[in-house]
Amino acid sequence: MQTALHIHSLVAELKANIIGASFKEAEFYKKQREAYLHFKNDKATLALGLVYHPQAFGAFMIPRGKVQMETSEKPWPFFQPALEGVVVEVAQYDFDRIFRIILEKEGERFTIVVEAIGPNGNFWLLDANDKIMATLRNKKFEPGEVYTPPPAPDKLNPRELELRHLIELFRRSDQSVENTIRKNILGLDKVLTDEILERAGMEHGEAACALKDEQLEVLEGKIKRISGFFDDYSSGYFFAHETGNLAYPFKLRICGEEGVKCKSLSFAVYTAIRTRRAERSEASQMQTVITAVERHIKKLMRKIRKVEEDFESAGNFEQYRKYAELIQIYIPKIEKGSDYAELIDVYGSGKPIVIELDPSLSPAQNAEVYFKKYRKGKDALDLLKRRLEIAKRELEAAQVMYTEIETSYNEAVLKYEAELAGIIPAAAERRIPVVRLPYKDYTLSSGVTIFVGRDGADNDSTTFGYAKPYELWFHTSQCPGSHVVMKFPDKNFVPSKGEIAETAAIAAYHSKARNSKTVPVIYTQKKYVRKPRKAKPGLVTVEREKLVMVEPKAPE
Repeated sequence: MQTALHIHSLVAELKANIIGASFKEAEFYKKQREAYLHFKNDKATLALGLVYHPQAFGAFMIPRGKVQMETSEKPWPFFQPALEGVVVEVAQYDFDRIFRIILEKEGERFTIVVEAIGPNGNFWLLDANDKIMATLRNKKFEPGEVYTPPPAPDKLNPRELELRHLIELFRRSDQSVENTIRKNILGLDKVLTDEILERAGMEHGEAACALKDEQLEVLEGKIKRISGFFDDYSSGYFFAHETGNLAYPFKLRICGEEGVKCKSLSFAVYTAIRTRRAERSEASQMQTVITAVERHIKKLMRKIRKVEEDFESAGNFEQYRKYAELIQIYIPKIEKGSDYAELIDVYGSGKPIVIELDPSLSPAQNAEVYFKKYRKGKDALDLLKRRLEIAKRELEAAQVMYTEIETSYNEAVLKYEAELAGIIPAAAERRIPVVRLPYKDYTLSSGVTIFVGRDGADNDSTTFGYAKPYELWFHTSQCPGSHVVMKFPDKNFVPSKGEIAETAAIAAYHSKARNSKTVPVIYTQKKYVRKPRKAKPGLVTVEREKLVMVEPKAPE
């Protein structure tokens, strides 16, 4: 993002603003990978920032009050020995992306080295003899070790460039014009090189060695013109370019647009960093959400397969009814205390079948045991059938949500806030802003999800923030308790009597009547629940309600 030319401009800005200023504070935001040195002059407190995050990086100087830190992280102080030192010099190392700030404090001399070298950027604190005292990123150094900057690139300084240099360079080059410029001249990145070619009227891919002297003279003039723009640090433009967010002190012709005018080149760099990080963060969040929804869909598919398998294996309950009825038919012929009975299958093949018996029970009692197994199996099969129906509805709804998130992310995230809160992994929630949910969610035996409001204002939020108009709302009659919402897999879902009773029992459990034998619970569609003006938290009016008597039961 930044070149040696950007640092040249920043050093000029620092010289104009912090020479004679006092070094007041240093803040390091480790998780954000940002650090700030605060300098107070006679007009304001200025922040020299260094961001070395892989997503966006750079160095800049802006007023301290303009620094935006969207984090709860407490900053770490550093370079304490140099605090209250006065800046006496600012200089760039060999036209590189490294510069130093020299301070004096009560006869002592300190140097702060700023390595604005992208994701590997760093601050160093040196003593009067350039011995390392401390480093921002805890890089290893030996006691008494003298700081040595990384070797400067073996390239030409564009500000000292002469035509003879270009002639010599281009005559021996076997590269294109743009590659020759970038590989041999300091501070000229791809964007600046493309801009130089654009202004010089040259095409990409031209052989460097084929240029005539008059063309090289034009090229020299454009290189000096472009590098000269960086003398004016008060000019800055931010460009949202396809190759990344850009910050330069002039309008880029290659962008084909005006760019956003900023107060200074530093402000343009800061805007580029902030915008880039926000874009990358949003992209990362979007991918996390999409991945979570994909996993949710796969989980529902596995759930459907499992229920289908259970459904197939549970189909044997009809056999139990046949056993029970055959035992009833042949009761006179079955001896009490028998371990089994061999009976003719009058309902099927007409051949003898062997039915196991409990010798401690009478034939009639054995028949009743098989009838109970039949009824239990039938109920289980009905429940599995219901679970399968609900799981398929949930899968269809999840697939619709996935499509909407892919096509219109921001709107979909707001629309499915409650649904996403339940499927985004806890680890991801720390990286994605997720609001505190006012309810606890539970799953009924059939697979339907319900929301149970925590209390007071949370009840209101649950009802009016997370319940759809067509979903069912539950509350104990004439008794304080939680608002409970039955979430529907889709708009056309029709809850069964069992699901209503189970939800009502949970609503009763989350009320002051928890210890009662039976509790009256009302339910209605959420659209018939209203909040009176100035009503206390949790107080609502209800219309078209129905009542069910239930025994309180804790959710499983």
